[in-house]
Amino acid sequence: PGTREVRRSDDLIELTRTEFSLLELFLLNPRQVLTRSIIFERVWGYDFGFASNSLDVYIGYLRRKTEAGGKPRLIHTVRGVGYALREQ
Repeated sequence: PGTREVRRSDDLIELTRTEFSLLELFLLNPRQVLTRSIIFERVWGYDFGFASNSLDVYIGYLRRKTEAGGKPRLIHTVRGVGYALREQ
């Protein structure tokens, strides 16, 4: 199927292939700020450019799924640079 499963605490989270690839990239690079260009290259295979909001949309999907039930934010925006995975 087109979904992957991960767990956060005791909650099972179903992710699409793209969401899973994005989360995997963050998990392999904890606490590192990943630029938009790096994320595009590693997840999609090419850089969409700054005009695209595709990355923002997928970050939003991941946040909704990983923060369900009031769980703390894991994926943080680093304004003007990209995103980082870190606990508070």
